[in-house]
Amino acid sequence: MIRLLFLICLFLSGVASSNELWLKISQASKASHDLNYSGIINTTDSNQDIRSTKMIHVNHEGEEFLKFEKIDGADNLLLMHEANAVIYDNDQSKILIKKKKDANLFPNIFPSNLEKLKDSYSIADGGDFRVAGRIAQMVVLSPIDENRYNYHLWLDKESHLPLKMMVIDNNKKVVETMAFANIEFLQSQDISWFRPNISKDKTYSINENKNIEETVRKFWTINDLPSGFEEVSYNAKRYAGLNAIAHQIIFSDGLSYISIFIHPVAKNQKPQVGSSKRGSNNIHAEYKKGYQILAVGAVPIQTLSYITNQVKLN
Repeated sequence: MIRLLFLICLFLSGVASSNELWLKISQASKASHDLNYSGIINTTDSNQDIRSTKMIHVNHEGEEFLKFEKIDGADNLLLMHEANAVIYDNDQSKILIKKKKDANLFPNIFPSNLEKLKDSYSIADGGDFRVAGRIAQMVVLSPIDENRYNYHLWLDKESHLPLKMMVIDNNKKVVETMAFANIEFLQSQDISWFRPNISKDKTYSINENKNIEETVRKFWTINDLPSGFEEVSYNAKRYAGLNAIAHQIIFSDGLSYISIFIHPVAKNQKPQVGSSKRGSNNIHAEYKKGYQILAVGAVPIQTLSYITNQVKLN
């Protein structure tokens, strides 16, 4: 009887610990939106290529302002106000301005509905570590199936802000790491920095990337998605000068994202077939009834292959 009571207490303490860890994830999500901070973020892919970015985030009177500026390579910039982002791609003699919505950029990586994550991941305490000169608690999110990767998160013990995230595949190989090299918490809500660095020596070109979803007939269906994934975004755009439309559908389980691209293949163009890898993303391509179907995401190849097989062209 005593042993049974001990096991019951141990089980209940484990449940409480799990609940406490999910609470820390909720606090981390809130901190990434509410706090004012700046720092250098290093992103490392599976090839050990490192990209450094200077970022600043300010919550000004309830509205979020975010700036990402590449340190390495071309002097590219992203400015984001709430869910609306503008990207300034520096390309030799010109700068291409592109619009983007709902960019899930580290450390703002969590979905608004955390209950969704609980359906796809189990949670565990990984202990305390030092990240960017601060004490952080490591939280491990392990997938319930083989359709997604593991996520290791380091949350600042004082502010709850995510300081580091590591994506690990099912073979325990690191796919991608994003981490603050240094971080400063700001007292001011000043947003005078929220503007592009205008160059008089370059021309500016605006890529509207207009969404024409309302005028496009969906000639495809995708059924039986892997458990936990659901459609979070869809858009269609017409190729310049061509009577052809490209479709993009984005699926997510709250942490993992998969983009499906569907577009016609010209008669003189060879379609892509097979799998490859680019940076932290796997890519799987198939050709059906004159259309190229391309799946991209930081998930296992078999997940991408399964979803492309579920694309039915009407």
